[in-house]
Amino acid sequence: MTVDDERSIYIGGIPYDASEKSIRRVVDVYGAVDAVKIVNDRGTRGKCYAFVTFTNPRSVIDAIKCMDGKTIDGRVVRVNGVRTRGGRTNFGRDSFLQNFESGREWGRGRVRDRDRDKERDYDRDRRQYHDRSSRERDRSQDYDLQRERDHDFERAKGSFLDRDRVQDRDLVDNDREDWEKDRDFNFYRKRDIDRANGHDTFVEIDAFLKLNGSTEADRHSKEFVSDINDDQLEEQLYRSSQRLEELNKEILQLEDNLEENEKSVLYLQQKSKKLEDALINVKKTSSYNKTQLTKLHKCFLLVQDYTERLKSSEKQLQSLVDEVKTGGLCAGITANGNA
Repeated sequence: MTVDDERSIYIGGIPYDASEKSIRRVVDVYGAVDAVKIVNDRGTRGKCYAFVTFTNPRSVIDAIKCMDGKTIDGRVVRVNGVRTRGGRTNFGRDSFLQNFESGREWGRGRVRDRDRDKERDYDRDRRQYHDRSSRERDRSQDYDLQRERDHDFERAKGSFLDRDRVQDRDLVDNDREDWEKDRDFNFYRKRDIDRANGHDTFVEIDAFLKLNGSTEADRHSKEFVSDINDDQLEEQLYRSSQRLEELNKEILQLEDNLEENEKSVLYLQQKSKKLEDALINVKKTSSYNKTQLTKLHKCFLLVQDYTERLKSSEKQLQSLVDEVKTGGLCAGITANGNA
C-alpha cells in the first residue's frame, strides 16, 4: 500500500485490539475510505497506530480537525497528516519514528490551534463591525432615497396643484366670458328698447363703461387673492419640507444614540460578567477560609479539652502523691511506737 500525501492521515495511540473494520467504522463519517493499514508494534515498542487513505482530500482536513485528541475505546488518539517522498511506502519503522517525532509537536499544535481560534474570534468581530457599518451605509442610502422620493412627491404635487389652478382659472374665465356675453346681449337689447323709447344714449354708454370698469377691478382683485393663496400654499409646502428634513435628522441622531447605548450596554454586560467572576472567586475564597476556620476552631476545642484533662490528671496525681506521703508517715510513726 502506497500513502498519498494529500489523501492519507496518521492515527497514533489506537487500541491494541483495533481492527481494520473498527477503524473504518470510526473514519467513515468523514468520507469514503480507500485503504486502512494498522501497525501493531506492541511486542517491541508498545505502540499501535494506523494509516488511512481517503478518496477525497477534503476528508483528511475534516478527520484531523475532528479526531485529533479524541478517544477511541478509552484511548486518546493523535491524528495528523502524512508526508512521503516520491510515493514510497510509509509503513516501516522509519516512518513510525518520523511520525513519533512529529507527534512531539502535538502540544505546540494545540497552542497554534488556540491562536487560530483567537484569530477566528477577531475575524468574527471585524465582520460584525463591517456588517454594522454596511447597515449604517444602507440606512444613509435609504434616507437619501426617501428624500428624493419626498422631493419627487412635492414636485408632482406642485404640478397637480398648478394644473388644477389652471383648470379653475379656465373655468372662471369661461364663466366670465359667458356672463359678459349675456350682459352685453342684455345691454344692447336694453339700448335698443331705450332708443325706441327716446332715452339718452350717452347715459347708457356711461353706465356701460362703469359696469365694465367695475368688472375689470373685480377680476384684478380675484387674481390678486388667488396669487396670495398660491404664495401661502408654497410657503406652507416649503415649511413642511424643512420640518421633514429636521425630523429625519432627529431620527438619524436617535439611531446614533441608540447604537452608542447598545455599545454601553455591551460594555456594562462585560463588566458585569467580570464582576460575577470576581464574586464567584471571592465566594470560593470565603468558603475555603470558612472551612479552615472551622477546622481551627475544632482544633482549639480539642486543645481545650486536652488541657482540662491534663489538669484533672495533675490533680489526681497530686492526690495520689499526698496519699503516698501520708501512708509513709503513718508507717514510720507505727514503727517508732513499736520500738
